[in-house]
Amino acid sequence: MAVMTGGQAAVESLIAHGVDTIFGVISVHTLDLFDALRERQDKIRFIGTRHESAATFMAYGYAQVTGRPGVILSSTGPAAGNTLGALGEAYAASVPILHLTTDVDPEFRNSGRGDIHEPQNQLKMFESVTSWNTFVPQPAGVSGAIYEAFEHMNSDRPRPVDVEIATTALGKSDDIEILSPSTKSRPAPDADAVAHAAQLLANAERPVILAGGGAVTGGAEVELIELAQTLGAPITTSYGGKGAVSDRHPLAMGCVRGGRVYGENPIWEVLNSSDAVLVVGSRLSHTITSGAGMKLPDTLIHLDIDANVFDKNFPATVGLQGDAAKGLSMLSEALTRLGKRPNADAVTIASEARAAQRTQLAESGPNQQRTFDVIRDAMPDETIVTADAAIPAYWAVRGLEATGPRRFVNVHAWSSIGMAFPAALGAKAGNPDVPVVSIHGDGGFQFNMQELGTAAQYGLGIVQLIFNDNAWGALYNYQDKLQGGRHFATELRNPDFMALAGAYGLKGVQVDSISALGDALHTATRTSEFTLLEVQTPDGFANFR
Repeated sequence: MAVMTGGQAAVESLIAHGVDTIFGVISVHTLDLFDALRERQDKIRFIGTRHESAATFMAYGYAQVTGRPGVILSSTGPAAGNTLGALGEAYAASVPILHLTTDVDPEFRNSGRGDIHEPQNQLKMFESVTSWNTFVPQPAGVSGAIYEAFEHMNSDRPRPVDVEIATTALGKSDDIEILSPSTKSRPAPDADAVAHAAQLLANAERPVILAGGGAVTGGAEVELIELAQTLGAPITTSYGGKGAVSDRHPLAMGCVRGGRVYGENPIWEVLNSSDAVLVVGSRLSHTITSGAGMKLPDTLIHLDIDANVFDKNFPATVGLQGDAAKGLSMLSEALTRLGKRPNADAVTIASEARAAQRTQLAESGPNQQRTFDVIRDAMPDETIVTADAAIPAYWAVRGLEATGPRRFVNVHAWSSIGMAFPAALGAKAGNPDVPVVSIHGDGGFQFNMQELGTAAQYGLGIVQLIFNDNAWGALYNYQDKLQGGRHFATELRNPDFMALAGAYGLKGVQVDSISALGDALHTATRTSEFTLLEVQTPDGFANFR
């Protein structure tokens, strides 16, 4: 034990848990914590943002591409409240983020006496967007709270957690023990349930694997491929699982998402004709499955760390609660013991599904698909892509070839507009030697365009694509299709994006054709400087040539 302040205890605890980067905004309530952070700049880096929502999305992007929890530092009341929307996205996407914030002195907490920034039951405010939270009134409890927060993120379903420290505890001193990280890990599924599931899969003649985001966050790429080869099963992914296996793998079919802007997905036909599906790390979100018209066979084995996802939209024949990588390994071993011979047609089925999907995309959106073929060819294979809630980004979910795990970061069922730009900055902070490209619409980019200052200040050299149609394009199109062209509140007056980049000392490039986009992106992804690449689409993305 050592005598230290609550602020020092927080910083030392984060270092002990392997944290190397924190995102956030300094505040009068966190001055003592920042003083402790200043003393330990050799061990931990602080990236100061212009808004707490953006800081949280940076932590989101950092966590998605590194596989380590992201950390966001906010302060009492309004600053903490600014993180809620982004934490909701992380909760929906199962992304581990530690939200470290403050509350007022315990004497004033929830009293209504009017202390500065005093919230009304701040802890309860975060219950809907975190899996666990706690309030720490004294410095002696800081290390234990951070220990427990990391234990939840590393052994349960990875989701945001919230640790709130009394402002007055940050400057007070006490004898404090800095706890070492927990060795607790995610559990393996029940052996008897695995044996039952393996028997069902062994009996299947046309099995298929559907991999979700849990296969990515569980680091299960090797185990996923091993099981697919043992079983002889083509693999499709949800939008959260995009890249769980490279789309270039012989057993990969591509992303299963369909309906709405995507049109009918040929992969659905493979699912319909299969006699058993193994779902790995996906909650089978209504939006992309039953709600879009996708069907699954009666025999469904569902592997997930969270048993609460079972039987929501499709009944599970067998539910396997446990770690994705461990569960897949157990299934592979059980199938080998059963003498399972792989389905000889699996590679052919996958190849035909990939080809059918490309044909469908080229027919339903020839310009859109050509754009993303050019984008894929222009970028190095290892490039990380972040995609916002925008028409071009939606197309990327199916139309952009994935080259491996943790290289595609997008919004989930929460569908936060404005995520991709700050998430890309967080991704770059986590993987500085890898190119990072962010895809935005012009409206969504303006949710967090102030973070151009963060990019310039900390040298975060990403490529920011802005597809500019001077409108909320998706809603403008809906008004065309559903409301007879009665446009209202969907047209935008935008800034001069080139001048905006220049005001921060950043490079701006403007293009108006697919070929020019490819050339500019090829150059931008091979430099270390930030490039704001404005893609002019005045007639909409569908008409971009």
